Amino acid sequence: MKYVYKIISAVSSLAVLPAIVFSPMIYYYISSVALQGIFTLAQLAGSDALANAMKEHGWENVPEGISGTLSIYDIGELVAQFGGNSDSGEIPEAVEMMIPLLLAAAIAIVFVIVCAIVTAVLAFACKDNRKVIASSIAGVGFSLMVPMLIENALYPITSGTISLSSLLNTFWAPLVAEIEELSVAPLYYLIPALFGFVALWTILYNATLPEKEKAERLKMIG
Repeated sequence: MKYVYKIISAVSSLAVLPAIVFSPMIYYYISSVALQGIFTLAQLAGSDALANAMKEHGWENVPEGISGTLSIYDIGELVAQFGGNSDSGEIPEAVEMMIPLLLAAAIAIVFVIVCAIVTAVLAFACKDNRKVIASSIAGVGFSLMVPMLIENALYPITSGTISLSSLLNTFWAPLVAEIEELSVAPLYYLIPALFGFVALWTILYNATLPEKEKAERLKMIG
């Protein structure tokens, strides 16, 4: 049973690493007048390409916008792409306002990764399972801090204080698209759930230990 506990705890903890990089973090919905116009014209023209596109995406009517999710990996690719294609090193003022909270979220993500690795190591190497519980709870705390910081960083956009025009530093952006919704994707909360599972699993494992072993562990940890 001891090794089953160690393996399940370590695997669950390390599962946080790919989850935090590749799982959906940001949900977005972008409305587009231009997209509606293009689809409407194509529909009037009887375009086969439009019919196939609508069938592929399950659209019964002309879409009013585009929705989807972004993971940290996707966001990193977008930042690299925009950074590489930017002729100017200037950062729009609207983006500068968001940077401190986004940096804080990035630091919290680093702590989540550290907690995942530490929890896995402690589950294998440490006899004092209280440290596994403490590390798991810390992971829950940091992983819940991430969406709070991201939502606060995105609030100027979701509240309408910052428009797509100011983000892209161009006046014609609303003619093409407008951000309607930005929020933390529900699937992200799988990460704190994984940490919570490890903590609960450790508590249940300790509760099933023989009384003699419990006494020995209490004596060992003082």
